[in-house]
Amino acid sequence: MKRVTLLLVVFMVLGMTTALFAQGGAEAAAKPVEIKLGYIYDPSHPWHAGSQKAAEVAKELSNGRITINLYPAGQLGTEPELLEQVLLGSLDASIAGAGQVGTLYSPFNVLEMPYTFRSNDHVYEFTQSELGKSLFEGFRKKFGGRIIGASAYGVRQLTGNKAIRTPADLAGFKLRVPEQTVTMAYARAMGANPTPIAFSETYMALQQGVVDGQENPMSTINAQKFYEVQPFLNLTSHVTNATFFVMNDGIFSSFSKADQDILLKAFDAGAKLIVEILNGEDLALQDKFAKAGVTIIRPDIEAFKKATASMPKEFSGWWADEYGADFHSKIQNMK
Repeated sequence: MKRVTLLLVVFMVLGMTTALFAQGGAEAAAKPVEIKLGYIYDPSHPWHAGSQKAAEVAKELSNGRITINLYPAGQLGTEPELLEQVLLGSLDASIAGAGQVGTLYSPFNVLEMPYTFRSNDHVYEFTQSELGKSLFEGFRKKFGGRIIGASAYGVRQLTGNKAIRTPADLAGFKLRVPEQTVTMAYARAMGANPTPIAFSETYMALQQGVVDGQENPMSTINAQKFYEVQPFLNLTSHVTNATFFVMNDGIFSSFSKADQDILLKAFDAGAKLIVEILNGEDLALQDKFAKAGVTIIRPDIEAFKKATASMPKEFSGWWADEYGADFHSKIQNMK
């Protein structure tokens, strides 16, 4: 009789404990979540549209419980500052390009090598592949930054105060670049004199002749109105960039599995929209710039490929130890 009574007590305690955990889980799942996402891009930029999409999908999938608050146009700092804030945990999430992440975790620089990706779609396919996932996991383990979404930034083209048809035309040409090792390296390989200037100061630097040109995708040239102060658009297509939604891993891990899944789906929806916008804008923006008086130049792409062809081998030390010397060729040759 005593044993029966003891078993009844045990089952009652277990039942109460299970109920408490279930209640706690339900409360955690029902708890409102607010996320701060900061980035340098203007509200007219495709990455802002992708961020808006992520916020909409997260709100929809969570029945309004998850709110992603957007802080565009560098309100919370520069790109390096925002990434640092995320890794320190003082900001939930930011947007960072491969070159920026590469200043901390050098294997990411493989993505900045000239003529690595064939298109914006190739970039997205890489981010969904095992090659991409292994690279992202390496960054998470070493720096505590989780890639929660990834997409293309666009195909970089070179604007300037003169026509550029071959690398020889870039001799003595002061090319504005971000202060990133890999960007300055490919600018030199192309024949230019790399000149680091903050993104927010680029328009004025072009307008005042501090630099002769800059290189960015069409969407950025449009959003920042660089075409107003640059008479030539040179279609070098030298780098197709990958860019990332980065969240502090500790913050991400503090969310329930259900909320993590919602966030991953939301940011992937944003990533897909970005590719759609970029692909649709390129030709339309060429027409827009031409109508604004910009001369469109189609350079000798093979000459630029030849000038930069040695870079993956020269810089393979950035990724070879962790991912193999052939990591770049594996990415480049993805079908």
